[in-house]
Amino acid sequence: MVWICNKCGREFRNKNQWHSCYTVGIEDHLAKRPDEIREIFHALLDRCAEFGEIEVIPVKSSIQFRSGAVFLSLKIKKDKVELEFQLPEEWNDPRILKSVKISGKRVFHAAVIKEISEVDEVLLGRIKESYGLIARG
Repeated sequence: MVWICNKCGREFRNKNQWHSCYTVGIEDHLAKRPDEIREIFHALLDRCAEFGEIEVIPVKSSIQFRSGAVFLSLKIKKDKVELEFQLPEEWNDPRILKSVKISGKRVFHAAVIKEISEVDEVLLGRIKESYGLIARG
C-alpha cells in the first residue's frame, strides 16, 4: 500500500514515513560543480534508466533514484559523488566507505566516486542489484 504525503505529494511505502518535504532542482545540486562531477551524475542517471522505469527525486540533501522505493541516493559534493544503496550482503570494494547490516537480508553501503572511470560495470552491476532488491520489497 502506498502512502502519499499531503504536503509534498511524494509517495512512500510506509504511512507517515519520515522525510523532508523540502525539494530543490537537479541543476541546483549540480550548480558550480566541476564537469567531472556532472559527468558522473549523468552517467549514473543514464545507466540506471536502463534498469527499467525509475523516478528521480531531488531533495534538499541528495538526488534519489526510486523504483517503488529509493534504490540509490546521490549526494553531489564539490569534488566527489557520495552514493548510498543496499545489497543483500557486504560488498568489499575500495569505493565503499561504510557497510552496515540493517537487517538479515540487507546491508547498507556508502561509497564515494571521484572520477568517471569509477562508474564501471562492476559498480553498475551492484547498483542494478540494489534496484532489484528494492523493487522486490
